[in-house]
Amino acid sequence: MRKTILLSLMLSFATLLVAQIKVPGTNVQFSFPNGGWKYLQTTTVDKNTTVYLYSYAARDVVDELGDTVLPHLRIYVRKNYSKSVYDLSYDRFNQLPYQTLSDFQPTVPGSLGLIGAYQSLLDNKSYEFRMVYLKDKNTAVEFRTETTVDTFDQFDKEFQDIIATLKVVGK
Repeated sequence: MRKTILLSLMLSFATLLVAQIKVPGTNVQFSFPNGGWKYLQTTTVDKNTTVYLYSYAARDVVDELGDTVLPHLRIYVRKNYSKSVYDLSYDRFNQLPYQTLSDFQPTVPGSLGLIGAYQSLLDNKSYEFRMVYLKDKNTAVEFRTETTVDTFDQFDKEFQDIIATLKVVGK
């Protein structure tokens, strides 16, 4: 009996740890299945654009130069966007240029998945990311997981696990 109650409590706790997170003002949901992430901030860019930022906090991450790295998830939400996900990809590329390394097929129908990299002019480091572009009606979303190139292999499975939870509900 005790084992059954303990097992039920552990399963309930585990379910809470991987609870779906709803992106505000959208039908987009995701979770951090391995835990270890925390919400950092929301930035309102303009009346149609909001950015949500989460960072990895389970342990310190250090790159090959000994610098602390902050792997993160950035969710860019644009309301009243009537163009396609491909147009969104191009628009965002023009704002923040990057090199496309490959593409992948996310689980969200009609979405676009890319793996890319860029060199930051701010800290002169190279960054690599997985991102998904998707649309729900007239709301466009860029869902981007990112870290430095030399720590990307440590986090790629984590990024894939997060992206696998991405879904649009209530369509």
